[in-house]
Amino acid sequence: MSREQLLRNLILDRYQSLRRFAMEADIPYSTLMTLLSRDLGGASFDVVMKICRTLGIDPMELYCHIEK
Repeated sequence: MSREQLLRNLILDRYQSLRRFAMEADIPYSTLMTLLSRDLGGASFDVVMKICRTLGIDPMELYCHIEK
C-alpha cells in the first residue's frame, strides 16, 4: 500500500468524506486530491503537518511508510 493509499484510508475511516476532512484540516480540497492522486512527497511541510495534526498521527508514520 502506498503512502497516498494509507492516507486516504485513514481519512475515510475517521471522516467518511475527503471534502469534510479537507475543511477540518483547513486545506483546499483540490490540494488534498492532488496529494492523494499523485505524490505526497511533493507536499509542503505545512500541508503535511495540518493533515497529520488533524488525523492525530505522527508525520513519521507517513514518511517511513514503505510500499510493499
